[in-house]
Amino acid sequence: MTLEGSAVLMNCGRDMEAVFRGGPNAVVRVDAHGWLGLTGEAGCPDLNMAAVVRGASTALVGEYIGEIRDRGLEAILIVEQDSPELETAAEGLGLPKVGAVPVMVWENQPAPVPNGGFKVRMADEADVPVTNQLVASAFSLDEEKVQRAVPPSVVKSGGDIWIVEDEGEVMGTGMFVHRGDHVGIYCMATPERSQRRGVGRAVLDTAIAHYLERGATAFTLEATEAGFHLYEQVGFVTVATPSVFVTAASTQFPAQAGVPE
Repeated sequence: MTLEGSAVLMNCGRDMEAVFRGGPNAVVRVDAHGWLGLTGEAGCPDLNMAAVVRGASTALVGEYIGEIRDRGLEAILIVEQDSPELETAAEGLGLPKVGAVPVMVWENQPAPVPNGGFKVRMADEADVPVTNQLVASAFSLDEEKVQRAVPPSVVKSGGDIWIVEDEGEVMGTGMFVHRGDHVGIYCMATPERSQRRGVGRAVLDTAIAHYLERGATAFTLEATEAGFHLYEQVGFVTVATPSVFVTAASTQFPAQAGVPE
């Protein structure tokens, strides 16, 4: 049975525990109907996130935003669709709504057959600074902050980083968090010089095949506009489109009227 949007969003929060807990300033809190995942990096909303799903109280929205502001941070808040009271609470706290994010699921399909044109492997600790550099470039983030937020120890604390290489050059990357039968996919990044060559597809096909052999049955992600078409080609389907609010302008969700810079 296809995962619902609320289940995918809550799985994302649990994945954040694995991804962020190694950072020196990280705070991760997972509640029954929401979560807070903060790297602690100021001036970078895309590295601090929170989410609330149906069943959450409006007070929980206030708690999350209050903690974000008390720590002097900026963040993205994801609100499950068809939750008008939660959206009203976010707006009441001065957060502009800047769009929606497709939540996508891959399951109940034949295992993909990886293209042998690239070398695809799981990264080790020595590779992490390079993959962080790719992520920072792809999402227009401050590289120094990304390096602090995702230390090399992440590959030992639950975040598998996959890389695509061609003649020793790292051409693309993606992070996969495997818990039981679920795999969450994050930070898919391919530098502009390597795009439209099948790099992202190579990461997805190889990693999905790998985890299917190890008991995974469902793969989930929150798609960016740039990656959406690729994910559809691989077989991901959209199961929800939750709303996105920001406390400050985000690189993933560019500034609009009323969004503080």
